Amino acid sequence: MANISDVTQFAGEVANGNFSDRRLNERLLRLVTSLSEKPGLSLPKALDPAGLEGAYRFVSNQRVTPATILSGHLAATRKRAEAEETVLVAHDTTSFSYRWDGEREGLGRAQPNNDKSNQTFLAHLSLALAADGTRRPLGVAGFKTWTRNKKESHGIEYQRWEDQIRETSLALGCPEKLVHLADREADDYEMFYALKRDGHRFVMRCHHNRLLEAEAGKLKLRDFFSKIGAVAEREVPLTRRKTKRTPAENKAHAPRVARLALLSVAGATVSLKRPLSERRHPRTDPPATLDINVVHVWEAAPQEGETPVEWYLYTTDPIETPEQQLAVVDFYRTRWMIEEYNKAIKSGCSFENRQLQDYESLVNLLAIFLPIACRLLLIRSEAARAPDEPALSVVSQDELDVLRVLGRRKLSSSPTAHEVYFAIAALGGHIKYNGNPGWSSLSAGFETLQTLTAGWSAAKLQPVSDQ
Repeated sequence: MANISDVTQFAGEVANGNFSDRRLNERLLRLVTSLSEKPGLSLPKALDPAGLEGAYRFVSNQRVTPATILSGHLAATRKRAEAEETVLVAHDTTSFSYRWDGEREGLGRAQPNNDKSNQTFLAHLSLALAADGTRRPLGVAGFKTWTRNKKESHGIEYQRWEDQIRETSLALGCPEKLVHLADREADDYEMFYALKRDGHRFVMRCHHNRLLEAEAGKLKLRDFFSKIGAVAEREVPLTRRKTKRTPAENKAHAPRVARLALLSVAGATVSLKRPLSERRHPRTDPPATLDINVVHVWEAAPQEGETPVEWYLYTTDPIETPEQQLAVVDFYRTRWMIEEYNKAIKSGCSFENRQLQDYESLVNLLAIFLPIACRLLLIRSEAARAPDEPALSVVSQDELDVLRVLGRRKLSSSPTAHEVYFAIAALGGHIKYNGNPGWSSLSAGFETLQTLTAGWSAAKLQPVSDQ
């Protein structure tokens, strides 16, 4: 991305001649600049009266679309992807929820047939990431939104995975170096066949215990791998996972404590049998069987009381050696970054607190916030990845000066990125004994820092008087 410590440079990347109308470009530039400095504040608090009125007019303008808003950032993402040897593209779907009794036009319902359920819309997001082990965000690679309501069928939503994989491959312009990552929701036989046929690379987690082609009767995937021993191990840190609101969510993502887990790894090429059920709107004619590589990952000796980790990963990448299998595992583990990205949008940018009253305006505003959330994620991930890097790799000199004088945590004479990261979070109320900062405290601290820095910069510009 642009220099993350320079808001002006970052805003110039996002608003880079996106519109033929100069006034729209200037408005987008001012919006990105202001909202980057104060991502968690409401629009009335982040903008002055004239800026607020301009923002409302901008997001409701019929000539303004999410694709045009993101065009500058997507072009910069493509340029960064071209400089990488391999690029991981993590895909995920998230929903944005608002009060059930709201009157926002064009939104659907969390439960389409229940008018008392929250108003919602959904977004399918794709995030480009460096594959060199740093997990460095390169930028947004794809974006699609939609709503659900009781008048329309949404039974073919699963096609969004294949559609967006193809669209992001085209947008980034280097399909041969892209490895697409997706969770269990993307498990689809026909999609695997079509993507493999057309040369797309992927690592996707298995959801269904599929039937395999076997000489002696029925054989399922999990039964097949139960007889294959580990060829490699990998020790990985697992983050804490809180209890969810519903039993279904807890079943899909069981609560757990933060811990180090020793994962065993084995791989094999299997022949999947075509499922009997077909797509409602089939677009391919898949063969009766499909040869595909699978890597099995499991926690042989989990901590007492904890649900063991177990993944089955479909991939087009080679798995002949233990090193290749571990590479597939590490690629999939990078998918976690898009979940952090969703948190950056919802908590860091407080998007579900936005008070716009129609779907089109909300989606346009979301397109503005997507690169801003990516910048927040990059600042956070770089501070964690390279904690000993100089502070000026993540903040400007003025911001560093403000943290020294007005911050709540004392900085060393040569502060690091890690020190600055915790100093910013402290401005947002984070207590150093409470572990790593969450998105809310980091965002609040970042807003406070920007406000203090603006005052600091203005004071430096005041003429010196001897009176």
